[in-house]
Amino acid sequence: MTSEAPDPEPPPRGRQREARDNDRILLRAAREVFAARGWQAPMSAVAEHAGIGIASIYRRYPSKEDLVLRLRILAISELTRVATECLPGEGSAVARFLRRHVGEAPAPLMLGSWREIATAPGIPELAEELRLALEALIARDAAARLVPGDYTPADLMVAIVHLRPGLPTGHERAVELHLRHVDYYLLGLAASIDDPARVSGRGSDWDEWLSFTMRNGAERP
Repeated sequence: MTSEAPDPEPPPRGRQREARDNDRILLRAAREVFAARGWQAPMSAVAEHAGIGIASIYRRYPSKEDLVLRLRILAISELTRVATECLPGEGSAVARFLRRHVGEAPAPLMLGSWREIATAPGIPELAEELRLALEALIARDAAARLVPGDYTPADLMVAIVHLRPGLPTGHERAVELHLRHVDYYLLGLAASIDDPARVSGRGSDWDEWLSFTMRNGAERP
């Protein structure tokens, strides 16, 4: 005898759906404001960009630190999800990941904002899940000789920072330019497999990457 699967949870309605939608709008606005103006941007700028009252922000997030922590958790979780979804398929998994991220990310990674706050419970575990997901992508490509053997998850995260900066243009044009440079990057990555001497400097490891995302003296990551 087989048991029936539980009924799916019904979609939110009324005030619950409105609250969820408002939170989504608020978080997107906060990403864009902090990416454009830095951590110093006031919460009033976030409220204006989101088209909501500042009191509504503080009801959800009592401080700017709480808001940035939420954005940080979402960013790490989203990167992990995309990396996991990009693992299967033909061709380079690293290329799929970079193109997906550049095409879909609502704003650049806010490392400057992340460094202004301490970490929170659960973030170290999320960061480790991300490392493992990126490691799986790279291992698959390295076995197929699609990336150099010394390429690391930290190298991939540094690439994201370089390949997804904020640009003073519309979203579609920015994505077009970013994807163009992703292609340049991937061509160079492939060329370095057989000629590693053409690449200068030392690669990054995960501990170094984590140090880029935390303030001095804060617990990792």
